[in-house]
Amino acid sequence: MLDGLLQGFLEMGSLGNLTLIFLGTALGLLVGALPGLSSPMAIIVLLPITFRMETLPAFALMIGIYVGTKLGGSFSAILLRTPGTPASACTALDGYPMALRGEAGLALGYATMASTIGGVLGWVGAVCAIPLLASVALHSAPADIALVGVAGLTMVAAFARGSIVKGLSGVLIGLMISSVGIDQQDAVMRYTFGLTILESGLPFEAVLVGIFGFAVVFSDISMTARGSELLTKDVSLRVPRLKDLLPRWRAWSIGSAYGLGIGAIPGVGADGSTWLSYATVKNSSKNPPPEAFGNGVPEGIITPESSNNATTGGALVPMLTLGIPGDGSTAIMLGAMIMHGLTPGVGLMNDDPDIVYGLLAALLISTIFMFLIAMGAIRVFVRVLQRERNVLFPFILVLATIGAFSAGNSTFPVYVAIGFGVMGFLLESRGFPVVTIVLGAILGPIIEYNVRLALALDGGEWSTFVSTWPRMALVAFIAFLLFKEFRNAFRSNSSARRTATGAAKESSAS
Repeated sequence: MLDGLLQGFLEMGSLGNLTLIFLGTALGLLVGALPGLSSPMAIIVLLPITFRMETLPAFALMIGIYVGTKLGGSFSAILLRTPGTPASACTALDGYPMALRGEAGLALGYATMASTIGGVLGWVGAVCAIPLLASVALHSAPADIALVGVAGLTMVAAFARGSIVKGLSGVLIGLMISSVGIDQQDAVMRYTFGLTILESGLPFEAVLVGIFGFAVVFSDISMTARGSELLTKDVSLRVPRLKDLLPRWRAWSIGSAYGLGIGAIPGVGADGSTWLSYATVKNSSKNPPPEAFGNGVPEGIITPESSNNATTGGALVPMLTLGIPGDGSTAIMLGAMIMHGLTPGVGLMNDDPDIVYGLLAALLISTIFMFLIAMGAIRVFVRVLQRERNVLFPFILVLATIGAFSAGNSTFPVYVAIGFGVMGFLLESRGFPVVTIVLGAILGPIIEYNVRLALALDGGEWSTFVSTWPRMALVAFIAFLLFKEFRNAFRSNSSARRTATGAAKESSAS
């Protein structure tokens, strides 16, 4: 493992790769600082550029963006009380009150240090976990791989924002997308409706651009003419002293642990880990007391920011070992692997270890760059926050259109991207987690291939999927998760109906 990791640092330590990581991290900080933008959108816009790059340089750029957006979101959360990313919403609870007291620079310093600590600890966790999980995964049979894929889809559908029904609906849409075109095993046309252009399937790059590019712009179009009013225009980042940071070890250790653990759960990611870690630290805190949280205590910034950045390492664990992305950004990177001719999943560590260790090396390097750039260029990001967005979103639309066109050098992918952008916007506005669509489209072919192969190896007997204890455990886990989520959904609907009935009775009585 150490040899592979050292080789990864040597590869990523070249001048070209370091430059790409630096540029990606700086861009990620900028994108994260602007409310309405996100890491998936930035990666999608630049995805066409990576088509013509070597694999490691392409992922060096994407990893930099992924890491940078984690800290960038805290800038606007602290200075504007408008989180740049959903995961930074928790930071605003204590960051903004500190800024109101004239301690904006110190609040940004705590956020930067906590993000760096969380990122490094998340990296350590990923380095330890990925080789172990990969060694287990390499001994998996096709039936095991298929069940792991189904479990991943179930977890995303259950844990993603919205109900289990909406999550499963998104998964089914993704599975249908992956089914379009010629069946590679039976050479049968599926869902082509007699159109020759669909025989090779829907262009996956255009689907990604539509869901994560066009859809996000459509949903945030109301922000294009909105300006930003900062608390202060003169902000200098103040790094907290070690004697102020070390006594608060519970905040960054709990935050990092939650980020690493929860970040590895598909569909939850940083959005869930920040709030859970914040609640844990708050409820167990004695100094400061729980009631002080929300009024500008450093622990309220350290906890979510360390958790936020630790999820980068956590989300890479299932992506690199099982082919299951932990969040939207890793879902796009997983799609990028397919576009670069890689086969994500249990064999990646064995077939392309240089890619795995290169990504791990880029993760640590970008975390270091994130700290250095934030320290030296905070005034630049503050100036950017003052600008209006009336040019920004149209510019993104143009880049997204170019990206969709380059997927096939024709206008058909552009129409596909616009169509999925409209669909993604409508689904997202009604609470459907669109990341489940992408995951269904990515894992669909993997699950289908391994299900067919498992049945072929066992003479068509479906009992092969419960023929070993690990498989029985996976089937039981999937069944339990579905039962639990459907039961909770039923109880919530019953409670809502009782509340509505009671309100109606009170209204009629009055």
